[in-house]
Amino acid sequence: MKMTALREEIQTYIDCIPDSKLQALRPLLSVLADDTLVVETDLTGEEKKIVAQGRKEYERGGFVSLDDIG
Repeated sequence: MKMTALREEIQTYIDCIPDSKLQALRPLLSVLADDTLVVETDLTGEEKKIVAQGRKEYERGGFVSLDDIG
């Protein structure tokens, strides 16, 4: 099977990664390789509005830090 240019590029990156770092990549690749999962890349209008509101709150200092949550 001939690899696409994108697959060849990604394979080149993977070949340069030491095994110690590939361990960290394994879970992500496992999820991406699962064709039963649907990955949405486009936000809906409502989601974009929520993100915009969150950014405005953040700029005003109206947010809870991760340190405060945990």
